[in-house]
Amino acid sequence: MKKPKFGKNKIQSFIEFYTTFGTLRLGSEANKIFIEVNEVKIFLTDADVNQLLEADLISEKSVAAGITLDGVQLKDGKVGKTVAHEATSDGLTTGQLTGADQFVTITVATDANDIISLPKGADTPIGTKIRGMIAATGCELRVHPDDATAVKLNNITTNVEAAIPSDTSIMVELISATEWILTATTNLGAVVTAIVPDAVV
Repeated sequence: MKKPKFGKNKIQSFIEFYTTFGTLRLGSEANKIFIEVNEVKIFLTDADVNQLLEADLISEKSVAAGITLDGVQLKDGKVGKTVAHEATSDGLTTGQLTGADQFVTITVATDANDIISLPKGADTPIGTKIRGMIAATGCELRVHPDDATAVKLNNITTNVEAAIPSDTSIMVELISATEWILTATTNLGAVVTAIVPDAVV
């Protein structure tokens, strides 16, 4: 692989990289920053530059390891994000899932009455799937507190919760802005009989 090349002329200065897909240039021209790929140039506005300088950056990984964007690893066309959540007495703070969660490992603060809450339906893209597993102690799964009277969990609504057994893998899918579907399997891979939510106690 060729070493990067530094260049400068009357209107621009740049550093040039040689890649498998062609030539990549990063530089400045007329007080603007640009990215150029195979002679196709894109100028970055002040807003773009400010965004790049914020904390939510792409972080480079080691060679062939992919990159991470906002904690999501992208490699070879695959995306993966694993986060830990602890069920709590009210389902808030660590007990609150987000629409960005892809695979969650769930632990329990106290006992099987602790709660994990789903993201708010109206703020989550329809089709969102969240997978996860819970180990030694089960917990209760509820919709977002703001959704308690309007959003269904397995076709049941109005202040309900679904008991998730221990040693279980789960998947929840938002099929409309007001309906989540919950399915589960045991640690042997057997499908758990449909979980029917019951009234919050």
